[in-house]
Formats: sequence, structure tokens, C-alpha cells
Amino acid sequence: MGETYNEIMIDGPFSFRHTFKRHHRSTDTLNPMVIDQDENRFIKWIHLGEKPYLLDATIEHSQNGVSIVTNTKKKDKKEAQAIREYLSRMFGTGNSLVDFYDGFRGNEKIEILINEFHGMRVLSNPDLFEVMVDTIIGQQINLTFAATLKERFIRFAGDIRPLDGVDLYLFPRPEAVAELEYEQLRELSFSQRKAEYIIDFARNVVTGRIDIEQLWTSSNEEIIKELLPFRGIGRWTIECLMLFGLNRPDVLPAADIGLRNAVRLIYELDLQPQTEEIRMLAQEENWNPWESYITFYMWQYLNTTS
Repeated sequence: MGETYNEIMIDGPFSFRHTFKRHHRSTDTLNPMVIDQDENRFIKWIHLGEKPYLLDATIEHSQNGVSIVTNTKKKDKKEAQAIREYLSRMFGTGNSLVDFYDGFRGNEKIEILINEFHGMRVLSNPDLFEVMVDTIIGQQINLTFAATLKERFIRFAGDIRPLDGVDLYLFPRPEAVAELEYEQLRELSFSQRKAEYIIDFARNVVTGRIDIEQLWTSSNEEIIKELLPFRGIGRWTIECLMLFGLNRPDVLPAADIGLRNAVRLIYELDLQPQTEEIRMLAQEENWNPWESYITFYMWQYLNTTS
């Protein structure tokens, strides 16, 4: 394993299989990470500050609990701290599954989900620029085509780094995307509006009109107020950013069709519930502050039954 120098603890039960079953849009020819289920290990390229870094980590179970250990030889303290922060954000270590599970004892429907996916954490991507662009790419198109567009975009503007026969990627930086022209994305089969949304978003990040790093310390309401005025960024897009990037536990994407379909299935409803009906259900059953996890578990349940 080499000399381990980084270890962070995860509160509560942890299932590697369930947690790593879903990751962000990928194709058979391009992946965000290498996942070794037998070793409870994952490897991925990340942007650590201004430089690429190959993150190699293993989930370990012991009498002291569950920990994430990096398998890299000791380096400087600043880099070590940056890796710890990345992992903490990726796994949402501030979110306690124990608290989540205890809060829904006696709720028959939620307990079905908990029993089915026990130990599953929401695995987020701390690269907020990638999450936002990924979400914009996926707007109003099917998952397969969204993954294809994302791969084309990465191969055009990002960096491909093969590892053990797998093409891993480094997502393009805002500075690189800001220099693109709309027509260059049009040639990759992006719509005109989607090309504008992505490149304009990158330019706003580069110029400082959007401060991505500040979002980590902003409230959900502040984030919505900050981002909603920008073209191509609606409420659903912001909710995806808060859930899959910032790892907020209390986000309810009530308008999401997948969530509405899952609620219809789990609660055995005749018709798909509307957005306000989802909000009313969440309020009646006191989903707060675990709306994100309930949503995520419902998505997974829908995927296993469809």
C-alpha cells in the first residue's frame, strides 16, 4: 500500500457496493474513476489546486469504524490537507447515516429504502464546475446522449489519461472552456443554446461574476438566489449542483420526473404526483433535513425495479 498519510473517518454504516454503484455520467470508453469492488478501492484523476493529482484511496473497516485511506507516499502538509478536504466533500462526512436512519424508524416506506440500500452514501463530485457543466449538458435529453456529449466535450477540451486499460479523464478547467467559441461545441452536436450556456458559465466563473468556491459556505437559499439569474441555470440545475456537488443533505428536487415516478411506485399511487404534491408529502412525513438522501434512495429503488 505504501506509507499512508491521510485518513478520514466516515460516520455510520458504509456499503462500498451501493455507494459506488452510481457515479456521474460516463460511457464505455471514458470513465471518471477506476473502481475495485474486491479491494474497496477507487482511483481517479482530480484537480488539486492548479495541478492534476491521481487520487488512490481505499475504504477500510475496523473496530474504530469506517475510514478512507489514501494509498500515496507522504508529501507536503498543504497537499495532504487539500486531499482530506476533497475526500470529506466527496463523501459528505458531515452527513450521518446513523442520524438519517434513526430519524425514520417506523416510517414503513422509507425503511424499505433504508433496508434495501443500507450503508449507501451520496457520493458527490467536489469539482463544482464539472457538476454544473455536466448538469447543463444533461438538460432535456436522454442519459445516453448526455453521456456521449460529455465525452466529446472532455476529449475536445479536457485531458485523457489511460490507467490499466481504462481511459480516465481530467475535466476541462473554466479557463479553457471560456476561450472556446460557440461554434466549436455546435460541431460536437451541442445545441446553440447549450453551447452558449456552458461557455458563458465558464466565462462568468473566470471573470469572478460567479464565485464557485464561495458556494461551499452559502446557504441553499443564497445559492439559488446567486445562480438563478444566469442563463441556462434553472432551479433543477441548481438543486443538482447542491446534491451532487455540494453534498447538501436537505435538497428536494420536487420537479424531477425520476423522483415523482419513484414516489408513485413506492406509495402505490394511480397517477404521477405533481411537484407540489411531492413537497406536501415531504412536509407531512418530515423528510427534512434528509430530502437529498431520500431522493437518492428513491432514484436507486426506481432503477432496480424498472
